[in-house]
Amino acid sequence: MRSVYCQGLFFIMGGLYPFIVILDTIAKFNAEREIFYREMEDGLYTTGPYFFSKVLSTLPFHTLFLVLYTVPMYWLAGLQPKAGKFLGNCLYTYLAVYSSRCMAMAISAAITNFQMAAFCANLLFTVFLLSSGFIINLESLWLGVKWLKWTSYLKWSFQALNQIEFHGLEFTCNSTMVAMYGECPISNGSVALKSYDLDGESLTECCSALVGIILLFLLLSFVFLKFVNQKPKK
Repeated sequence: MRSVYCQGLFFIMGGLYPFIVILDTIAKFNAEREIFYREMEDGLYTTGPYFFSKVLSTLPFHTLFLVLYTVPMYWLAGLQPKAGKFLGNCLYTYLAVYSSRCMAMAISAAITNFQMAAFCANLLFTVFLLSSGFIINLESLWLGVKWLKWTSYLKWSFQALNQIEFHGLEFTCNSTMVAMYGECPISNGSVALKSYDLDGESLTECCSALVGIILLFLLLSFVFLKFVNQKPKK
């Protein structure tokens, strides 16, 4: 039961807030577009200063909101009261939400129409969500689309959150389950992770993948800002 409960919690932590951030980022970027376009046309600054100031200015608020979101949820949910696991949970939730923010920035810079940008962002987020490993077991994916899981930042964060919580846990089964299966079917956290195909990559690999995805989205944001006409479209 704990495995199902924790997976549902991590799905909410790594999926609900990142989705809200996407819509918020696109809306704010769209509101700033007219000012950005006009000041760029007047030669007040170039793409570089605007891009880096926007990225740096969002970090304090991003961190504050993540603390307010993650800290109460972790302790109220009764997850393992260990400092290392708590900090690891905060780190990977932070990276997942920031990946969503960077993806929304890239899409907003590439598509100047608000409705179309929001639609494309939701569509891409849904693809990442379906290949995260919660809704569909990754091993059961059709081979033609199985590669999508490697591009999903939600997959990497969901896998990391589960590994942090389940590694080192020992489970006990009641007499009914032992009589049914002959033994306890899920005796420890490692078996639980294996049953959901969430034991393939290490935490270091998950972190590297998330950082790489963030950098890719930031690079795309800069390129689109520089080379796509940012004239507002209604």
